[in-house]
Order: sequence, then C-alpha cells, then structure tokens
Amino acid sequence: MSPESRSLKKESSWNSGQDTLSGVSLSRSLSRESQGTEGWDSVLGLLSKAMEGATKREAEWDDVRVASRVERITRARDRKANLDSLIDKLRAEGVIRGRLTPESYPLIVGASAWRDNSLRLAVVASELAAEHNPITLRGLFYRVVSAGFLPSTAKPHYQTLMRIVTTLREARVMPFSWIVDNIRDTEKPTSWSGLADFAETTRDAYRLDFWHSLPEYAHIFCEKDAMSGIIAPVTREYDVPLSVIRGYTSVSYAAHIAEQWEAIEKPIRAYYLGDLDPSGLDLERDLREKLERYCRRPFTWTRLGVSDGDPEQFDLIPLAVKDSDRRAASYRATGRTQCYELDAIPPRDLRNRLENAIRNHIPTEQWDRLLAVEEAERESWSKHVLAFKGGIA
Repeated sequence: MSPESRSLKKESSWNSGQDTLSGVSLSRSLSRESQGTEGWDSVLGLLSKAMEGATKREAEWDDVRVASRVERITRARDRKANLDSLIDKLRAEGVIRGRLTPESYPLIVGASAWRDNSLRLAVVASELAAEHNPITLRGLFYRVVSAGFLPSTAKPHYQTLMRIVTTLREARVMPFSWIVDNIRDTEKPTSWSGLADFAETTRDAYRLDFWHSLPEYAHIFCEKDAMSGIIAPVTREYDVPLSVIRGYTSVSYAAHIAEQWEAIEKPIRAYYLGDLDPSGLDLERDLREKLERYCRRPFTWTRLGVSDGDPEQFDLIPLAVKDSDRRAASYRATGRTQCYELDAIPPRDLRNRLENAIRNHIPTEQWDRLLAVEEAERESWSKHVLAFKGGIA
C-alpha cells in the first residue's frame, strides 16, 4: 500500500468517526428539541446545520482525492520523462542496441525505487546481459566497466552491480538464466517416475558419438568453473569434452585424462582457456606437463584465451601484477606487465572462437551425414518407446 493510500485511508476512517459522533449528537438534540416549545422549527434548524457540515466534509474529501490523483499522475509523468531522457541518452551513446523490448524499460524502472545512478546502471546491465547471456556476474561487470558506466574494477563497484542485478532478477525483470554460476551444484542420483518415464528419457538423451568416426579428437580445458557456463553451450552442441581444472590439477585427475587419451587412435587436439596472469599461466603449464608425462600419445596444445593479442583486440581492462605472487618475477620476465581475466573477453566472441576451433576438426559433409544418421536412429528408437509405453499402459 502506497503512503498516499495509507494517508487517505486514515483520514477516511477519521471522517467516518466524526460522522458517527455527529449522528449521535444530532439524534439526542432532535429528541430534546422536538419536546420544546420551538417544536419543529428547531428540528429543521439542526438538520440544516448537519447537512451543511456533511457537505463541507464531503467537499474536503473530494479535494483530498483529487489532489492525491494529481500527485500520482505528476510523479508518473516525471518518471516517464526521466526514463525517456535516459533511454535517448543511452541510445545516443550506443549502449542501447535494441536487445530489450520497449516494454522492458518501464519494468526496470518499476523494479525498485532507484536513484538516478542506480537506474542508469540497471538499464545498462540489462542491455548488456541481454546481448551477452549466458554470462557470469563478473563477466557482466567487465562489460559495464568497459562501457564506461563504472569507473574501475574495484570491489565496491562490483558489489554495487551485484545488488542491482539481484534486484532485477528477483523482480523477474532479468531472467535468472542470463547469469550463470557453475561453482555451486546439487548432487542427486538420477531417478525416474517409472519405466515409461525412463524410456522417454533415453529417447530424448540419445546422441550419436560423432567423434568416434571423425578423423581427429578435440578436448577443451577451462581454468574457471564459473566460465564453464559461458562455453558449455558450444561444447554441448558439438559433443566435445569440457574439463574444468579449478586450480592446480591433481596427479589422479591428470592420469585419468591421460588414460582416456591413450585409448584414442587419432590426433588429439587440446585447447585451454584461462586468465593471462602469473597463476593462470602456471596452472596451464602444470596441467600440460603432467599430461605429457602420463600420456604416451602425442597431442597438440593451444591456448584459446586469454592470448597475448586479446587485450588489444577487445580493449580488455588491465589488472596490476600482484607483487605478492611468487610467480610475478617470472611473469614480468616474459615482457608482460599487466594481467587480464578470461571473464573480460565478450562471451559471444569467446564462444565464436571456441566454435571455430572445434569446427576446424570437423569435415562438414561427414558431420551432416552423421546428423542424418542420428536423427534416423532417434526416430527409430521413438517408435520402440511408444510401443513399450503402450505395452505397459
């Protein structure tokens, strides 16, 4: 309930009480006056005064209601004017690129009692999230900073954006699926409601192993768990294994990957995505050297990002080298003086880069034939599923 409504309700209650009290007094007065010598003349006088008071109170109440409505209309008009002005300015700056529907902007405004700067950030964040989703919150943060709407990558600015994005998501203005977080997961064994449900799942989940027939094998490694949600749509589409290393790789994990590779009798192409900083490079070195030691088959290794050319290509935001990092000296010895996070690369460009790398190992005609075979096998299995469900109905 708005403050105006609460105020009006309170005043309405107060006026109602006054009318009730006036009615009691009037009744008593009429009883007394009708018994006096003045008779009905006095009664008519009292009735006239009561009607004048009621009319006056009603007029005052009408004035309050009209004033309240005018105030609401004025505020709504001012908000719309401010929103139109903000949208025109952002459109002129190239921030609004038509990723949101016209109806989205009033929803953004109505999501909270924004201050001017917060409303500006809310519109910008919504536009950029619409363009780059799925994206991590940190990735969106880099996009907002790069666009010039936050002064730096300092932690307070990140927290400001986090609060704004949370407000937009909880108000259902920004879809929850736009911001990904693969760090936290829920463990639960797979289960079904019955055999019919299981049969349908096998039908929908069936995929032909294309890479069994293709001339090469590709494997993707990603330093950051959160970033896996950004590139997973590509690896899922092409059925390519994606391994998230989450820091330094254990001997057991590296040996497990090596054992898998030794069973593959074709060229192996490994791709790595990680930060360009002392730790990011050392994590990559450690993983690669372990795989070289444990796998007796040769493989190629390519860093897809962050590469040395990415900061200039994407105008990435530089971060200072931490002197506390014991690898800082060796990092500077390579000629590098600044650090860059994988999150800073625009997600769409990162996905396109990964897709192009994967497709380099896929003969187009062979891939199309395999797609046709997969579809035919899925249709055949669907018929068996329908027959099975009919048999247990």
